[in-house]
Amino acid sequence: MWMIATETPADLVPSWIEAIATLVGVIVALAAIVFTVVQLRLTSRQMRETAIQEAQNSEAQTRPYIGIDIVPGIAGAGSIDIIIENHGRTTARNIRVSLVGDTFRAQSDGDVIGEALGRLFATSFDLAPGARRRVFWQIPADENSSPRGHMGTPVAAGIAFVYDWAPGDDRPVRNYADSIQYDLTEYPKLIPLPSTGSTAQGASPETQSKNLLHTLRAIAANVAEIRR
Repeated sequence: MWMIATETPADLVPSWIEAIATLVGVIVALAAIVFTVVQLRLTSRQMRETAIQEAQNSEAQTRPYIGIDIVPGIAGAGSIDIIIENHGRTTARNIRVSLVGDTFRAQSDGDVIGEALGRLFATSFDLAPGARRRVFWQIPADENSSPRGHMGTPVAAGIAFVYDWAPGDDRPVRNYADSIQYDLTEYPKLIPLPSTGSTAQGASPETQSKNLLHTLRAIAANVAEIRR
């Protein structure tokens, strides 16, 4: 007897199998759509984060950076100056300097520097890239002078400074603020000072040569004081 193989007609496939196949197809399609949407969102978020990071990097490279340094003063042994300098690549605007929790005021009866600092920093100022401003900050009491009182600012305090940057291109003005603490109780005692040598007395050529050497030493010492 010969058996003839025949294909099962489509209409003989159970309907529940067709329903399951259709459901699986729908689930696969939905999963593909969800996966695509998630990938698009991740890509969009990464692009936004990259753009923000690039903008921040660009701002960090081009913005001004104001720094304040406390250095030995050029007014004499024990004196202290501050240097306000723009270390950034663009101009710092509206720089304002103040004392943390205090005001610029006279530290003694004969102090003319403390109040002068108050008047100086009452008005904001700008600094171009690489520009700096050096001012008296503190001059200790001198027993051999009159008046003898301490002048300038407190021995220990905090310095607050704020400044602005206008990046242009219709971008908003950026505002920056920072502060430093200082304590000059021991610092002035430990500042090395250059020696100028002694002064020879008399009018002989040898004496004049010695005084010329003394003059050169004095010039070198003053240049060293200005640069430190």
